[in-house]
Amino acid sequence: MAGLENEESTEKPSGLRAIWANTLEPVAPLPWYRTVSRTVWIGGAVAVALFAGLTVAAVTGAGAPPTHRIALADRIGDQERVPDDDVVTAERGRLQKNLTALSRYRDVAVAGYGPAGSGRSTMLVVGMTGSFPDARGELDRQFGAGWGADATSDTHEPVRSRQDYPAGSLGGAMDCAVLGDSTDSRTLCIWADGTTVGGVIDETGTVRPDDLAKRALEVRTAVEVEVGD
Repeated sequence: MAGLENEESTEKPSGLRAIWANTLEPVAPLPWYRTVSRTVWIGGAVAVALFAGLTVAAVTGAGAPPTHRIALADRIGDQERVPDDDVVTAERGRLQKNLTALSRYRDVAVAGYGPAGSGRSTMLVVGMTGSFPDARGELDRQFGAGWGADATSDTHEPVRSRQDYPAGSLGGAMDCAVLGDSTDSRTLCIWADGTTVGGVIDETGTVRPDDLAKRALEVRTAVEVEVGD
């Protein structure tokens, strides 16, 4: 019997017996968050921070490109706004009749400009503010819409020699083309971006597309302003 007692006394406890032997009381298992590694915690924190940042950006619009609108001025460079003529009235009416709940644009601005003091329109400026996510597609649509058509006719003039031109620092796209036939033609430039569509029509029939493209960039810089300005 003494031998058995010696054998039992030398046997080391294991499992719960070892815990009880060391603490006298059972030890509760570790909570779940104590079993997660530090790497997993860091990764989770980064994911939460990214989600919060994206949520704030979606709500506030942070990081989104600026929204612009068309605001025609009384003077653009050496050109001043002149009283409305039949062409301005007809173009404004054509665009305004499409201002419906489903329209891509929600505001229209049309005016004629001419040399200071002349009272004569030599340049028609048209601008629309709205939503135009596909700049190229919008240009195609507008070149087929009959800009600056004869006030007494609904016929569309043929579009010839359409060409892509640099749109300038405001981005988007701009094309210029010749309207009408070889005996009676005018030059037209139209730009489009996410929130504006605008155009310039030479009413003298003497300005080449390359020259009107430069003038159109000047006009765009003057009339396209950031919302809130």
